[in-house]
Amino acid sequence: MKPFFRSLSSSCSLYSCILFMLLICVLFLKVEINLDQTAQGILELRSLLHMSKASLGPSVLQDTKDNFTCSGKNDSLEGLPKGIPELHRNFLQYKHCRSFPRLLTPTACEDDLFLLLAIKSTAIQVDRRMALRGTWGKQGIIEGKQVKLVFLVGQSPDTVKGYSLQKLLEYENKQFGDILQWDFLDSFFNLTLKEVHFLRWFSQECQAAQFVLKGDDDVFVHTRNLLEFLKDYSPSNHLFVGDIISPAYPIRNPADKYYIPEEMYSNREYPPYAGGGGYLMSQVTVVGLDQVAQNTDLFPIDDVYVGMCLQKMNVKLVFHNGFKTFGYRQYITPFNACFYKDLMVVHKLSTTELWTMWSILRLISTHPAS
Repeated sequence: MKPFFRSLSSSCSLYSCILFMLLICVLFLKVEINLDQTAQGILELRSLLHMSKASLGPSVLQDTKDNFTCSGKNDSLEGLPKGIPELHRNFLQYKHCRSFPRLLTPTACEDDLFLLLAIKSTAIQVDRRMALRGTWGKQGIIEGKQVKLVFLVGQSPDTVKGYSLQKLLEYENKQFGDILQWDFLDSFFNLTLKEVHFLRWFSQECQAAQFVLKGDDDVFVHTRNLLEFLKDYSPSNHLFVGDIISPAYPIRNPADKYYIPEEMYSNREYPPYAGGGGYLMSQVTVVGLDQVAQNTDLFPIDDVYVGMCLQKMNVKLVFHNGFKTFGYRQYITPFNACFYKDLMVVHKLSTTELWTMWSILRLISTHPAS
């Protein structure tokens, strides 16, 4: 894969790069100011964790099986070797359980909504959510287009000092109106459940959105670049853009997080799919995915599952070099102004890195390279 930023060109002259490095001197002051703007909100959220156990109410944590609204099918395990890991056996036994009640609902989607930012998160990642709300995920009118942020969350097994985090999510949703939560355990294998529930919610309650950016809560998104890119596309035509992985092969090593035994998937290759850190879809594609997903058996890896559904739809997956779903470090330092020229998404960032990149981007927009 070639670096997308290319070598320095006339758009990044020596003068502009020197100017940019001078501007970096005020970066950390900018970051500190940005952090101060949301610090109070973070402190208020964290203060809930120091409330008495009685005030937090009963724990929402349950055994994995108790979170399902239907019984397991033992016949789905017939013929499986005894060496199949318990995690995979449980998935097969309960994969038909795919309809769970909603716990928290965000504010309604606007009729003129252009871009929906649908971000997978877990209850414990409050700092990430606050960072996104204060940077690239700000809701409202951007470049004349309506943008909305929604976090997709399940039930959390995490606790802080023994306290459930459910009250934390309820408080966040009261303050920001951007939490979409369902009553299933938030786990790696349940990410596909999160996918199908999001697709159903979109089709039923947010179909006005013309485009959707689906991503993780540790990504940096260049929202304005996305909006510029989408000027050439229609929501009524299929669009699926990202860091497309093809060919892709099932991992057969039982020690690997992404291990899939042949009994669960016997084909040599997966269909093409996008790295889950971030990908872009049109409205008609999201609705089509919902329709196909309803008749497609769940698969443990959510990114691959989306690829399976797209294959059934005969939708072409489009590779874009600006989607860096495996991070940026192998390409170039984010302190280079040219790094942001064609950037769409960068995955696997800490909150400090996210704030830093956002501050740099603001400096670039104020003092563009000549």
